[in-house]
Amino acid sequence: MKNRNYNAFRLYHASLLIGLMFSCFLGTVCNAQDKTQPMATIGLSADSLSRLTYEQIMELEDEAYEKNELNRLRKLTDIHVHKAKSESNPLEMAFAYYYRTMIEEPKLAISYADSIILVTADSKHPKYPTLGYLLKAMIYYEIGDYRLALHNYIVAYDLAVEKKNFDDQLSSSMAIAAIRNLNGQSHVAADIYTRSLHLLKGEEDYKSRYYEDYMILMYNLSLAHLRLSQLDSSRLYLNKGIETAIIKNDTIEHRDMVLVGAQLDYYEHNYKNAKDTLLKYTNQLEGNSKAMKLYYLGKIAQKSDDDLLAISYYKQIDSIIKETKEPFEKVKEVYQQLAIHYSLQDDQEQEIESLEKLIFHDSLMAIEQKGVIQQATMAYDIPYLKLQKKKAEELLKVKSNWILILGFMATLGMLVGPYFYVKAHRTKKKVKMLMEGSKQLKSPPRKVGEHPASVPKEIRNELLMKLEAFEKSDLYLRKDLDMTLLAQEMDTNTSYLSIIINHYKQMNFPKYINDLKISTAIEELTKKPALLKYNYQGLAETFGFKTGESFSKAFHKKTGVYPSKLLKELDKREKAKHS
Repeated sequence: MKNRNYNAFRLYHASLLIGLMFSCFLGTVCNAQDKTQPMATIGLSADSLSRLTYEQIMELEDEAYEKNELNRLRKLTDIHVHKAKSESNPLEMAFAYYYRTMIEEPKLAISYADSIILVTADSKHPKYPTLGYLLKAMIYYEIGDYRLALHNYIVAYDLAVEKKNFDDQLSSSMAIAAIRNLNGQSHVAADIYTRSLHLLKGEEDYKSRYYEDYMILMYNLSLAHLRLSQLDSSRLYLNKGIETAIIKNDTIEHRDMVLVGAQLDYYEHNYKNAKDTLLKYTNQLEGNSKAMKLYYLGKIAQKSDDDLLAISYYKQIDSIIKETKEPFEKVKEVYQQLAIHYSLQDDQEQEIESLEKLIFHDSLMAIEQKGVIQQATMAYDIPYLKLQKKKAEELLKVKSNWILILGFMATLGMLVGPYFYVKAHRTKKKVKMLMEGSKQLKSPPRKVGEHPASVPKEIRNELLMKLEAFEKSDLYLRKDLDMTLLAQEMDTNTSYLSIIINHYKQMNFPKYINDLKISTAIEELTKKPALLKYNYQGLAETFGFKTGESFSKAFHKKTGVYPSKLLKELDKREKAKHS
């Protein structure tokens, strides 16, 4: 897939930097003195260069950069900086540092970006020190450090808002959305893209003045909604992009938009249209853009039972990944299919290689999970262990006095005895109520009073009716049901659905679904004796849970008793009937 959150995002970086350079140099260039001699005749001695105007030095820097004469460019920037320092001109120092961020290795480039920030920290210029943070963010992005890239983009965005710089606000917000999208937060990305589009529409003649930005937004909005399975919204933005590309006679943008349309066709099961479009344009692409399109061709081939053709596409993807060393979101599935293929072909060597690649890409996700585990360990596990240690130390002090121990045990017995008696009585009462068929509400009554302002009235009423119909069905018993899937089936987005469930059902989505499942389980168990023969795993499968343990926990959470208590009493009742 030509993912503008990655491949085209790089091109966006390049165009952004060019724009930054021109806009930043404009004030200096316009006020520069006339050139006194042709650039080609100027020597490279420090003495002669230091007498040049800033415009002349920058022209030489541009020339060295274009010819990839990096050592010459370094010398020119050193002279540029020295001249700017001697004249106390921080903006010119920043211009010189900019070139160094473009040619040095990441670590050194970041230090030059920091220098831009440092020398322009107090600048009133609308683009400084924002440029320094943007450059740092871009470098971190390129080396895959999305956390630091995101941090610097956010700082740049805040500065752009403070300085009322529309271009930098738009650039930063779109970059932030791209990073969030790459890290599995498509919903958040879609929201940011939508806000960026709203910001863009506030500008006069935005489709012409900001044509590239507008097309990137149409492309990314369509893809973000596609990832969220919101196909109608995806098609809406796609059609707007195609229409604009046709008006502008932009064949490249038109091609890219049409290729997104092929992905939409695939998910709408229009495989022939998807295949025709992909075959027409895929060979015009390269890198991961081409790999993603080959993936869809492979999936379509599998739908047609042409497994050999599918494998040929997956092998091409493998070759592309080897070259680019840049995996994309569907790459794990590709290697899974290749591993299965080689296993059936009894090619153990290729099978192992495919599995190793699959494991490698899985491990990349595990790294993120490891960070969460470490955070949980520091924030929860260690404090809990310290508390337990403190309790043990206090108990040890008590043990030094036998009288206190005996008194403690006697008191504990007096307290615990009634506790367990009351608990057992309550459990028995709860089981009896369940056996007697006490109605288990599939959802609590709707909350009256204030309505959530963030959900339009028409959407709110429609969702409440759909949820009511959903509760009367058995669709919630599916094990694969999640909020994204349910939102798709209800023709809405996950934000609205989450707000409605939390507000009117007074619970989050997982609890809402589990409560529906347990209510059905109680009703079915009391009516169908055959179910009493099932073990926990069998009951879990019947009522939409993945494991017996998850079924048991959800049952206890809703009813206050474990299913074993109910099953035991129901079994006694059945035996009594036949005795």
